[in-house]
Order: sequence, then C-alpha cells, then structure tokens
Amino acid sequence: MTESKLFLWIQQGGVVMYPILLCSVIGLAVFLERLYAFRKSRLIPKGLVNALIGAEKDPKAIEQICSKYDTPLARIITTGAKRAKFGYEEALVAMESVGQHSIATLSRELRVLSTIGNVAPMLGFLGTVLGMIDAFSTIARVGTGRPELIAKGISEALITTAAGLIVGIPSILAYNFLKNKLDKISAEMEEIAIEFLERFTGEGQ
Repeated sequence: MTESKLFLWIQQGGVVMYPILLCSVIGLAVFLERLYAFRKSRLIPKGLVNALIGAEKDPKAIEQICSKYDTPLARIITTGAKRAKFGYEEALVAMESVGQHSIATLSRELRVLSTIGNVAPMLGFLGTVLGMIDAFSTIARVGTGRPELIAKGISEALITTAAGLIVGIPSILAYNFLKNKLDKISAEMEEIAIEFLERFTGEGQ
C-alpha cells in the first residue's frame, strides 16, 4: 500500500481512524521494547550462570557475584543464598516469591498489547456504526438518487472495520508470542534457581 493511498484511507475512514492509528503506534512500540527486554542473554546471562557454577557456598560471595547483574535471576539467587540458612523449603518459598514478582513486573506491559488487541476492533466497529448512520442519514435526506454520497458513509464503515482488525489481530499475535517467550524463559530461570539451591544447601526436593 502506497503512502498516498494510506493517507487517503485515513481521510476516508473518518475520526475513528485516529485512535486506531494511535493504538497501532503504541502496540508496535510496546512489542519492540518487550522483544528487546525479553532477550535470553539479558535475563539469563551466561556470565552469571558460569560464575554461580564455580562459586563457593557463601552467601556473601553469591551476593557479590549477583550484584554485578541487574536481572531477575540474580535477585532470585541472592534471595535463595540469604535464606538458605533457614532451610531448603523456606529458601525455596522466598525465591518463588521474588521470581513471581519479577515475572509479573516483566509481563505488566504485555497487558497493553492485549488491551489494544481487544480495543482496536471495537473502535473499528464503532466506525462502522458511525459510517452506516451517516449513509442512512444521507438516504433519508437526498434519497437513493445520489449513490456517491451514500457510498461515502459505507466506505467509512468498511475502512474503519478493516483498520481495527489490521491493528487488533497482530496485537493479539504479538501478545501471545511474547507471553510464550517469557513463559519459556521463566521456566528456565526456575530450573537454574532450584538447581543452585540444591547444590547450595546440599538438599533436594
């Protein structure tokens, strides 16, 4: 689609096209930002994992290693090391609490994509209703002898419907993609954290 045709669509779609366009810009920005934030190399740094493998069973040593990495995994491991003196189970509960909070923080922005995926099509349907109202108002005013005037309202209705779906469908797909990506990384962080705790305390489940 050429730039001139896109601009024409925006004009023909009416005022509802502007919030739909705003949704598309916000959705794209959130997707790209979260895609960058959810990089495995950022959330599970190899340097941290390798350092923990050869680390001493000393909470201060572990805390010093983790302090170099501003990641959820580092905070989880630090919590486990500090609480290990109270036993495996209590340390595990503390680590799970920190982990759940960290994942909830990471996934918070994903709600924006989910919201846009639901709101954009509704805005499109609103534009459809407004366009059909305009078309029927024109028919009531001038009759059916001016089809070009009636077509304007119908065109507005169809364009906004299409625009809402064009924005909404990719937003839902982007949400599911990022949610699955975060779930996989979360499961891997949990596995690493439990393995660390078992080695650190010398106990298993």
